[in-house]
Amino acid sequence: MKKILAASAVALGAALGANAHAAIKIDGMPLMQTAPANGVPLLINGAGPVAMSGKRMAAAVYLAQNSTSASSIMTMPGAKSIRLTALAPMSGAEVAKALDAGIRKGVSSAEYAGFKPTLDAFGKQLAKAKIAKGQTVELLFEPANGIILMGPGDAILPAMGNADLFRAMLRMLPPGVVSSPAVQKQNVS
Repeated sequence: MKKILAASAVALGAALGANAHAAIKIDGMPLMQTAPANGVPLLINGAGPVAMSGKRMAAAVYLAQNSTSASSIMTMPGAKSIRLTALAPMSGAEVAKALDAGIRKGVSSAEYAGFKPTLDAFGKQLAKAKIAKGQTVELLFEPANGIILMGPGDAILPAMGNADLFRAMLRMLPPGVVSSPAVQKQNVS
């Protein structure tokens, strides 16, 4: 019995490992199908190219379970993640500028004023980063903590912001990046 359970665990681990690196590509850039959030895998929910300060990035949204309803994403329990992967070398300042401009465009001036301290902190940290082709900036929202900004490699800013700011970040993305049945279909392979 132990051999069967061990073999099943190895097979499951291999299947999950293969699934984590499946071939979702945006402009030739491979994206992971799963992203860890405190040991819990998040599934890719949508992906596509986005313009960030005149440069293109591959963007993907990861959730604990797939959803085709953008409105249900924020009420879904658990962590949520936006990953922005550079399709060409760029500066972190360019990413920060694009985040600020995208959020400013999609919210009221009063909401933007409330978000500004967090956006300034993100901008200050991102200004230090050089993002090589294929490197990722992640905005991981944990309901109990806020948004953790992670640059290439390690976390670069502890949790800040709130659900309203993460919702504004989702709204600045094209609908197919937030939710795409074609991308989600690849999760069940």
